[in-house]
Amino acid sequence: MRLWLLFIVFVASVQATTLQQLIDSALANHPSLDVAKSRIAAADYAVQRAKNFDNPVLGLSVNDLRLDDFTNRSLEPMQTQAVTLSQKIPWFGKRETKKAIEEAKKSLLFASMKEAEAELVARIRQNGYRIWEIERLIAITRDTIALTEQNIELYEAYTASSESGNTHMGIMSAELVKSRLKTSLSRFEAQKAQTLALLEYLSFQSIDHLQVDLPAEKLLPLQKLKEKIVQSPSLKSKMAGKDVVKEKLSLARTQTSIDPVLRVGYYQRASYDDYISIGVGFAMPVYGTEKSKIEETRANLLAQRSNVADTKMRLTAKLEELYARAKSEREILQIVKNESLPQIGHMFDLIRADIAAGGDLYKFVDLVEQKLALEAQAILARANFHKTMAQIDALLGEY
Repeated sequence: MRLWLLFIVFVASVQATTLQQLIDSALANHPSLDVAKSRIAAADYAVQRAKNFDNPVLGLSVNDLRLDDFTNRSLEPMQTQAVTLSQKIPWFGKRETKKAIEEAKKSLLFASMKEAEAELVARIRQNGYRIWEIERLIAITRDTIALTEQNIELYEAYTASSESGNTHMGIMSAELVKSRLKTSLSRFEAQKAQTLALLEYLSFQSIDHLQVDLPAEKLLPLQKLKEKIVQSPSLKSKMAGKDVVKEKLSLARTQTSIDPVLRVGYYQRASYDDYISIGVGFAMPVYGTEKSKIEETRANLLAQRSNVADTKMRLTAKLEELYARAKSEREILQIVKNESLPQIGHMFDLIRADIAAGGDLYKFVDLVEQKLALEAQAILARANFHKTMAQIDALLGEY
């Protein structure tokens, strides 16, 4: 029989989905990330065409049309038909700067995708830890219900001949506790179903059974974590946005340089020889438009730099807040596990022995609720610690 149980447990563990499998599935298949990947692929084409010249302008013209007979091309000896081609030649460095802008935009898209990935992974981990938390709460609630029923039966058997009011009150109090526990159990089951449904959406795969194993509660020194702020996806995204504006400023500065326009024409005449003309035109930046764009872009760049500095300070403050929360949850877990639970466990064993001998059921009911609350507190503290660490990892880009 024991071998069969071990076999069933082994098969269930093999078929169970792990948290890492959910994360891998989400990173590979989630539609929100596919959108970002498609935009990055589109950005590759923008980089490729950034150094292209502007399209040439092809012109067709007919000169010296007579209003009295505009279809007759033999009335005037200087009548011509022409084909012209105009090509704008960007000044040195403009094409390279345009390419740099598109590359900076691509880097911004990539940074935004990494930020979205970190957020998605954090949500999956947090909800996975929530499943771990709920399953443990369900387990201890079921054990407490079974233990309460067992002790009610023991108490009733010992006091079957007693008609005192205290006996009935003790049993009634225990039944009320059992009713509350069953209500909590039903609520936990609903929460588990809701969380699993959310995990299926986040990971973009169906989940039959999720296996979540929590690592040890390790916490690096705060200063070590602060040194990793520069790797934050949020900060990198802001920095990439600043780089886009920086390259735009470089392009705006080159716009004050005059771009020559080369014109080549072929002119055909009926009465004289055909000829070719070559000309050069210039766009004259005389209205101050280019200088205004430079100042506008410079102001935007200053705003982006301030945004980067503000983001770094905000992330540092957020890290300190999360660190304090994780540290507090770990301390609570250690206090409950090492101090409170051992003490109340010893009292619990004494009262359980007393119940079998007809002891006061009130004491047992009170102690049951205290023990359950402490065990739940330990579970919540551990789950909250790892949920907080998931947020810290996402903030630092470690996922």
